[in-house]
Amino acid sequence: MPGFHTLTSGMLTQQKKIDISSNNISNINTSGYKKEQSVTTNFGNLLIHKMEQSGIHQTATPIGNVSLIKTMEENNTIHSQGTIEETGVLTDFAIMGSGFFGINENGNKVYTRNGSFNIDEDGYLVLQGVGRVQGENGDLYIGTDKFDFSVDGNISVDGSIVDKIEIYDFLDYSNLEKFGEGKYSSDVNPYIYENAEVRNKTIERSNVDVTKEMTDMMSSQRALQTASQALKILDMVQEKAVSEIGKL
Repeated sequence: MPGFHTLTSGMLTQQKKIDISSNNISNINTSGYKKEQSVTTNFGNLLIHKMEQSGIHQTATPIGNVSLIKTMEENNTIHSQGTIEETGVLTDFAIMGSGFFGINENGNKVYTRNGSFNIDEDGYLVLQGVGRVQGENGDLYIGTDKFDFSVDGNISVDGSIVDKIEIYDFLDYSNLEKFGEGKYSSDVNPYIYENAEVRNKTIERSNVDVTKEMTDMMSSQRALQTASQALKILDMVQEKAVSEIGKL
């Protein structure tokens, strides 16, 4: 019964799109958060793609130009610049353009655009709840909450440079794996972005457009409701067909 498969796949896909939009909206105030965008495809093309990835087939064999069954292929992270907001807080930082801060999270290096930092009790610059910010010398030690900062990333205390905030970047962002809120990991080593511009006493807000997310969510909800009603009608038709055929 292709009708059931088509409508059910449509409902599942629209529900996933609603979940993505909901997550984007819930992180509207998360510093450095990058929105996610769903990518849908037809089931036939996705099946061929997965078979190629697993090595079952080396070349794709088209199974038809049209497939009514839609499914979620992947979630794309949109790495566009978020709004830059001045906070006046000395431990807030924002990267202009591309690049990521490096954070030492329990011995593993993770990357983020969230520059809402603090000074911990040992004098290190930290991202609260994650780990210590990385400088040229490793964990970035300042020792005080009173310091000077230059746009090239150097941090000075009493006129002497103590360290420089290290900015990392990747040639291909598809190698980044997103986890948590605004954190990334990668099996590929980044390069040091020497000419990155970092601003102090500012943070980068999320790049989520609430109006667009709400519009997309409403559209997905209508599509889900339509598919649900059509599924009920199809079920009634099938039930009537079975009962009428039974009388014969």
